[in-house]
Amino acid sequence: MPRTEIVGAKGKIDDPQEFILALQEINGGSGLPLNADLICGRDHLLSATAHALRAFERGRNVCSSLPMETLVYASGERQISKAMQKMGVTSGSGRIAIVFFGPVDADPILSRLGLERDDSVLDLSIDKLLRFGIAADEIDLVPRGAMADLVLERVAFVELMKR
Repeated sequence: MPRTEIVGAKGKIDDPQEFILALQEINGGSGLPLNADLICGRDHLLSATAHALRAFERGRNVCSSLPMETLVYASGERQISKAMQKMGVTSGSGRIAIVFFGPVDADPILSRLGLERDDSVLDLSIDKLLRFGIAADEIDLVPRGAMADLVLERVAFVELMKR
């Protein structure tokens, strides 16, 4: 598995396309920015990345790049356009999750992009689960310590939806 680093950050994005291009041009790697308001813990993105890598290994990827395949899994959606709409960063986004692929030093990159590192934006909350699309009655059925599993289940389920 290529080295990945997952970070949370706060800051303003003026132009999402320019921001994405800047992350794709990192020396030695690339980065995938996501709306942190839908990220339900670090394991959410670790699982999405692992599933994306497996999809490439097995020839079942729907995207041509690892970052985009990771986005599909992280979103719990089968379609790329829905995944981008659900999880993509937008103008003015204040809470951003970034998955860095490759050997990168995240903090100088964040600084160059005008962002402040804040890994707390990755933390799980009931509000995030609801925004992600998990029903309140489903959340009520699981113990507090197992709520992240609801999202991990959706990430894993993408594999079945792609068939």
